[in-house]
Amino acid sequence: MVLVLRELQKAAADSCQAKFGPLPSKWQTVPPEPSCMNKTSDWKLTVLQNGLYLIYGQVVFDTTYNGVAPLEVQLRKNKDAIQTLKNNFKIQTIGGTYELHAGDTMGLIFNSEDQILKNNTYWGIVLVANLQFTS
Repeated sequence: MVLVLRELQKAAADSCQAKFGPLPSKWQTVPPEPSCMNKTSDWKLTVLQNGLYLIYGQVVFDTTYNGVAPLEVQLRKNKDAIQTLKNNFKIQTIGGTYELHAGDTMGLIFNSEDQILKNNTYWGIVLVANLQFTS
């Protein structure tokens, strides 16, 4: 039991994770400057280390939105959508486990930020396992 607790403490100490939002909208990271990713802008980051990443989040649509932009939120890897939300249900979850490589850019993209309630919308990413790829 003690060995298991030590391993969990070591894993927590070696953790590399980031979360953006909810308000105040800013990146929160563990450790303060994680070595596995680089925050590039609001809602976006660049992966610096190959690995298996858990991505999680919640998008809360503003059900009173009456703008012209279609309701759409995308979780993107580089320029490709890996998940798209098009329904304006009040609360939707995003995420999954993805194999990412150094240089991949991840982001949560909105057609219009007026579509969402920023005080309840967030996304995060956690390095689950370092992977050593061989050719």
